[in-house]
Amino acid sequence: MSSTASDVSVLLPFSDGNPEEQQELLCCPLVKVQKVEFSNIDDNERLLDYVQRVKKTVKACINNVLALSDISTFVHSAVARDFHSVPGPSVEASFLAFNKAYTRQYMDPAASTTPYAVVDLDSSTMLTDARQALRKVGFPAFVKPATGFASVGVKKVNSDDEMTSVLQNLRTMRDKYPNFLSAPSASFFRSFYEEYVDVKKYPLALRDAVVVEPFIDAENFYTVDGCVIDGQIVHWAITDSLRYDDQDARFVTMICPTTLTHEQQKPIWDFYDDVMTKMIRFGFNNSFVHIEVFQMKDKQLKLIEVNARASRHHQSLYSVCFENGRMDYVSLSSGHGIRHAPPVPTGKHGIMYLVKFQELERAGNLMDFGQIDKLRTDPNVRFILTAGPDEEVTDFFGSTGAHFCIVLAFGNTRTAAIGKLADVLRLTVKKPEKLTYPISYETRSLREKRSSGGFMTATM
Repeated sequence: MSSTASDVSVLLPFSDGNPEEQQELLCCPLVKVQKVEFSNIDDNERLLDYVQRVKKTVKACINNVLALSDISTFVHSAVARDFHSVPGPSVEASFLAFNKAYTRQYMDPAASTTPYAVVDLDSSTMLTDARQALRKVGFPAFVKPATGFASVGVKKVNSDDEMTSVLQNLRTMRDKYPNFLSAPSASFFRSFYEEYVDVKKYPLALRDAVVVEPFIDAENFYTVDGCVIDGQIVHWAITDSLRYDDQDARFVTMICPTTLTHEQQKPIWDFYDDVMTKMIRFGFNNSFVHIEVFQMKDKQLKLIEVNARASRHHQSLYSVCFENGRMDYVSLSSGHGIRHAPPVPTGKHGIMYLVKFQELERAGNLMDFGQIDKLRTDPNVRFILTAGPDEEVTDFFGSTGAHFCIVLAFGNTRTAAIGKLADVLRLTVKKPEKLTYPISYETRSLREKRSSGGFMTATM
């Protein structure tokens, strides 16, 4: 990896000002970052309005966009289309990754062998279409909004009545919270898609739809990160997950480095390359892509979803567990001819855990924010919060529950990292009985599960 003195002025869409993050970006060793501009959407602003406003800032002083969330990819790709000096992916590639119905159709290597169906939430035949979808997919099935993220609205269904309830809840969520970006909201995207996407080729862009898929009894779950820089695929990291056999959505967390051998990693990286080759054909370039993959008992791999961006959360894990693991530095250097190699493990092990609750109330009733503040001085613990102690979180969520806190814990071994996480949860979670995915010190299988201080055991 070589350095360059090229000057970069970077915009972070859908982001509020963050002095710590700004300082870290200004210290990028690969390029000289002169300016960091944070920008967030206004209340009641639609995506196209926001993009048009952002473009004025770009025209004045920006030559790079750093997308760290799913929806930010549209800002990045639109700016890259309209300003050739800004490196980035095509809007089409970003759209195909974001819309789960089209991801399944165009990006999934196993699309022809894995049944799925799409139901339009606003169709006059929605319930009939839903019943037909369930007959095609079978029970149990998983339902998820085609344009949702953060697992909001994802739900396992076992009957036609449950399916009806899920669809009605999704429509209520959309109508009740029109500015809640994780909800299905074609109206929020409509004018942007009409400007930047071929809606005749992709008519679902203008509809609120859900994808119906079979519930998959997978053996393992892996997250896979990599990037495309100047047309070349670069592998970044595979992470493992914990498994909870008594939950509808059985996998949670990211743990790295992976315990897979190089031989075991190869088919997963081959699968990733297959997806990325498809993305490149649609114009993807100069950005990260994160995919989620199920591994079956026979080692067959199945694509869950594609996220065409880097992630603050993943980077927080990688920056400790890998040398040169920062994804934002790579993104800032894209388009400058710098070659990158996969990061090297530091010897540290880390776990990223979403503190998910099945029932929500005031955040301060569920977690001890005073303890969280005390633990911020611990170098082996990091918190990412999206709500304060007096805030409420939307009451719409799916099988995995909802979260307002992410905990990252580190140790010199995998067991030490999980033990550290268990310590943190015991100190900070006020109502452990409401956790969707409890964590204990032990790492034996849930098939031998036992209760331990309110925290249950998970499979490694």
